[in-house]
Amino acid sequence: AVVSTQSTGKQINLSKLQGMLSKVYLLLYNCCLACGWSIVLYQAVLELSTAQNPTYVYERCKVALKISQTLALLEILHAAIGLVRSSPMTTFIQVQSRLVVLWLVLDPVSEVHGYSNVPMMIIAWCIAEIVRYWYYALSLVDKVPYLLTWCRYSFFTFLYPIGVSGELLTIYSILPIITATGLFSLSLPNKWNVSFNYPIFLMLYMAGYVPYLPKLYMHMLKQRSKMLGKAAADGEKKAN
Repeated sequence: AVVSTQSTGKQINLSKLQGMLSKVYLLLYNCCLACGWSIVLYQAVLELSTAQNPTYVYERCKVALKISQTLALLEILHAAIGLVRSSPMTTFIQVQSRLVVLWLVLDPVSEVHGYSNVPMMIIAWCIAEIVRYWYYALSLVDKVPYLLTWCRYSFFTFLYPIGVSGELLTIYSILPIITATGLFSLSLPNKWNVSFNYPIFLMLYMAGYVPYLPKLYMHMLKQRSKMLGKAAADGEKKAN
């Protein structure tokens, strides 16, 4: 019985240690990403305010943008191993859409960097992610102010349509260019005996936005009502 009690005690201590380490890691991760997106926003706004030309916004902030957005892949892993209470599939869908736009659309086709929808999209991404990561970070230490909660569950109402519109416009903008250049397309004959039409792939990819986005937006509206109500009730309890 003594041995069993000692074993149980060690398991509890190990569990507490794992929980603490997980919390510290997630706190650092979220703080780093919040800072990373803040750098992207600063560089984008600075370029717009000084040059007043969208052409070089992406060039100015692309390193910080690529690092910050690509690190979001870890969120899929976090969900898959149970580090956070999120659906791995939902997280994957949300993360991959931006990565496709960033790495397969925006970065390889410099001709669209000067289009006004590009800085619009980048700035919408930045504001959404800065708020989201600070919200997650402060949630880990139970220090989320009501204003941040309100921003987290209210800004999406306009940032989400702006960001998605920017993504779709960016994809649509490159279609004539990649059709003419054959970027990422593969025609027969070739040694693999496989063909791939990148413009058609992107058109199908754009169509995939249609069934998913309204569902996600409605889910976020429900979450907004739930979370803002809970935050207001918690605030009243603390006040009393």
